[in-house]
Amino acid sequence: MVFDTAYTYEFLIQRNLSVFVMAKDVGGYFDHVWTVHAVASLFCPGSSGLRYGRPVLRELNEEHTHIEGKIGKFEKLAWFPALNFLFAQVELMWFLLKLIKQNRIAIIRAEDPYFNGMFGLIISALTKLPLIIGVWGNSEAIREKTNKPLSSRFKWFWLEKLVERTIMRNANFVLAGNLDNMGFVLRQGVHKDRTAIIRIGNAIDASHFVAPDKRKSGAPDLEELGVAGQKVLMCIFRLEPQKLPDHFVRVVSLLKGRGWNTKALFVGDGSLKDSLVALSDELGVADQIVFCGNRDQIWLSRVIPFISVVVSTFTGRALAEAALGGAPIVAYDIDWHAEVIETGITGELVPHLNYSLMADAIEKILKDEKYAHMIGANVRERALKMMDPNAINDVLIGVYEKLIIPKTQNL
Repeated sequence: MVFDTAYTYEFLIQRNLSVFVMAKDVGGYFDHVWTVHAVASLFCPGSSGLRYGRPVLRELNEEHTHIEGKIGKFEKLAWFPALNFLFAQVELMWFLLKLIKQNRIAIIRAEDPYFNGMFGLIISALTKLPLIIGVWGNSEAIREKTNKPLSSRFKWFWLEKLVERTIMRNANFVLAGNLDNMGFVLRQGVHKDRTAIIRIGNAIDASHFVAPDKRKSGAPDLEELGVAGQKVLMCIFRLEPQKLPDHFVRVVSLLKGRGWNTKALFVGDGSLKDSLVALSDELGVADQIVFCGNRDQIWLSRVIPFISVVVSTFTGRALAEAALGGAPIVAYDIDWHAEVIETGITGELVPHLNYSLMADAIEKILKDEKYAHMIGANVRERALKMMDPNAINDVLIGVYEKLIIPKTQNL
């Protein structure tokens, strides 16, 4: 059973991201996987009755069930959200406990050491099942850069740090997405023997592993957006403060001042869209910015090879997808970016928050097509090695067998 609030069922289907969930069976190692988004109805409109009620189960396929919890049990209690939320979560927890018993679920996995981790820790304690925590970001570094708690649920740094450390230390095993994240985990006092680096390659859609020249052309997609035949920059992420989307707009403005009339694609959506539109107007680049909204994986796999430069201010899976697409990449030096991007070899890595140097790096690529092709080919080669799904599954199976087999031998 996996606790993961990254994507709702609707979002998974719309963006063709089911593989992100279905990869959790590790190539068929598990007969069935139940993925739980405990607060999925939070993303329903405020006036919608869908925010309240019982948990909803949907089958992704015969081996995967997606479960969505509600943020309230009763619509009539909407005026008392805290109590209503408690009722809904208690009902969800009781439902999951019965599900675990009926289906002899063997292991609990939570995809962060915060809300999902707390839910997983409680379920693990009540069922005596092993708990695995996934750490897919370096909250220590992010807090240092932003001077804010990583999660909006925490008002104080000390509380967020206490929760993440407590959950990681009490887990049976901790998975980290990369070397940078692993360093953060070890600094929390987790013993190295209870950790493993698990990259996201087995959760990336197969279309991204196809050689760029073997993919269906993305030229018609760019033509539909009105940017075909031009120098095109792209960012792929949620339009949220942590991702620094305003830096992308500022980079486009700097390049315009140097004579580059580039087009810039925002692929993704989020709370900052209106402010980014306003900033584009203010800086005089509104005619160069295209807000594409959320796009599915097949669209991305077609378009990425046709992009002049992919800009990564702070990305996870999207950076791997861009690399597998052989796109020239400019990235800030934060989190795992340096593991993929090596200046002059696989792209251009620039100091974090320095969008002026980011503009310099983009201009360097735009001026030299031979260099752009070289770093694009190199970054794809590196990504193919780092993101090999079979190798990743082998490591994961080893982790699961450490936790599950000893338990079954003691029965």
